Amino acid sequence: MTKSLRGLKFSSVIFTLLISIPMITIFTFLFSGDTENWNHVKETVLFDYIFNTLYIMIGVGLLTTLLGFSTAYLVSIYKFTGSRFFDLALVLPFAIPTYILAFIYNGMFGISGNVTGFILGIFDKNISELPFFWDIQSIEGAILVMSLVLYPYVYLVCRTYLSFESSSIIEAAQTFNLNTWQILKKVIIPISRPAIIAGVTLAIMEAVSDYGTMDYFGVNTFVTGIFRLWEGMGSIEDASKLASILMTFVFILIILERFQRRNKTYKSSGKDFRPITKIQLKGWHNNVAFIICFLPFFFGFLLPFIQLIFWFIESYKTVIDEEFLELLFNTILLGLMSAVIITSIALLVVYNYRMNKDKASSSFVQIIKLGYSIPGAVVAVGILSFFGIINELYLKLFSNSFLVSGTLIAILFGYLVRFISISINNFEAGFNRIPQSYDDAASISGVGSVKTFTKVFIPLIKNSAFASFIVIFIEVIKELPLTMVLRPFDYDTLAIRALELNEQAQTIQSAVPSLFIVLIAMISVIILIKNMKKA
Repeated sequence: MTKSLRGLKFSSVIFTLLISIPMITIFTFLFSGDTENWNHVKETVLFDYIFNTLYIMIGVGLLTTLLGFSTAYLVSIYKFTGSRFFDLALVLPFAIPTYILAFIYNGMFGISGNVTGFILGIFDKNISELPFFWDIQSIEGAILVMSLVLYPYVYLVCRTYLSFESSSIIEAAQTFNLNTWQILKKVIIPISRPAIIAGVTLAIMEAVSDYGTMDYFGVNTFVTGIFRLWEGMGSIEDASKLASILMTFVFILIILERFQRRNKTYKSSGKDFRPITKIQLKGWHNNVAFIICFLPFFFGFLLPFIQLIFWFIESYKTVIDEEFLELLFNTILLGLMSAVIITSIALLVVYNYRMNKDKASSSFVQIIKLGYSIPGAVVAVGILSFFGIINELYLKLFSNSFLVSGTLIAILFGYLVRFISISINNFEAGFNRIPQSYDDAASISGVGSVKTFTKVFIPLIKNSAFASFIVIFIEVIKELPLTMVLRPFDYDTLAIRALELNEQAQTIQSAVPSLFIVLIAMISVIILIKNMKKA
């Protein structure tokens, strides 16, 4: 092994240890003793946390499957009115954070919402006199709101998966005289099952880690409990213990997902691969396909986006000032810094695995990838606990404090732990498309690993690097719980300001920071999709 490769492997070891620290720290609290606060939690709200979290997992899983797979199937297999538009438009809800959609829908359909008020005016009734009124500030409302934003995870994975399937699978099914419904049931759904499970798992993990929606709708979950123990009771130990239980839940979900797809491969692409020839829909079939795709786009993006614009026009003069521009600068700066750091470290780790190809390097990648499965609040609590331990040891040894929590270093480290998995997945896909013969040719020619990296691999993986940068940037812009816990004192972002305004019952004013978040994310999503299609 050359000196440069040894240095590459050593760097991967260091980063793996650093990124796994919050997970290890949190997991140790699972076996800690019970405190008075913890006994109170067990006796009063722990069952609610468990039941509500499971209910949300099941509800979001079912609804995102229905919305995501049905739209991906229609766009991939058929041509209908607006099908090319929906291919892009169905991804746009990804640009709206769940908590912002919750703010908007409560401002429209809540007890005092403008749509609710309009309906009451038409019927000249009080809200208690409406037999059909449903309070959106409920656990079912939270499931609906989150599903409208999270279904693109299922849509994107299934859409990409079906685009790599050959038309021969449908032609083979047609030779057995199977009709459209039978082909869907017996062919398309079975071969798409790994993609559906992968997309739904991502959506469920996002739902479980959500804080803004749950806190705003008053739903007791593990994440809201973690914040109450940490902020309300001032107990980082009990918050860590609750976080360890949630982390166990998430790991069980990951194990079940991987167990489900063990030894299962569905692959029709090969030398005879031909893209699926889309079927032109006509008449009522065309109308039904249009409606199925339009509804999630309308309720997940178009309607809330239009409402944000109206509220923005009404309130921007009272919100946008010098302090607001500083928030905007903080948000964009955090996004850019995090994207650069995370993309660079992920590239180093994946390139180490490419060059060394041993079990240790493979293990480094798998351990690091667990970070995305851990909710932001749990990552934040793990980092706080670890830095607290370091500070105590430093204080004993040197009689001086060593404070890292509450600094930009802490928050960037939190983003690294939380989002590096996304970047690693992008680079793995990019490197997998590069034949091993390129490495062999460089080795035979006597080209060093550094020159091979800069002259051979960098030009070939630039699209993966760009995709990684954009996705990380979007995630950081939208992130709320991790930012709230680890941010420096008096260092706010657009997401935090939007939450604070809503907590002060200023829903209309919260549209200003919310719209900036959505616009930044939307532009980034469009750039990402165009780059993916070009690539």
